[in-house]
Amino acid sequence: MKTAISISDEIFTEAEITARQLGISRSKLYAQAISEFVKTHKPEAITAKLNEIYSEESLLLDNDIVQLNYDLISKDEW
Repeated sequence: MKTAISISDEIFTEAEITARQLGISRSKLYAQAISEFVKTHKPEAITAKLNEIYSEESLLLDNDIVQLNYDLISKDEW
């Protein structure tokens, strides 16, 4: 599908250079860029990335931090 977009001269020039370096057309560069943008901004993609990050992190808290949290909670009015 053909579409028209407005971009700054600076972005156009950078895209032109990038497409040339990659040996692809501007159209293909724009299509790939939009495709990658859409994929990385889907809610499920964001959730998957967060799950990946947190699955690698240690979830253990220092005992002093845990105790401080309990102390703070006990002072709150419920």
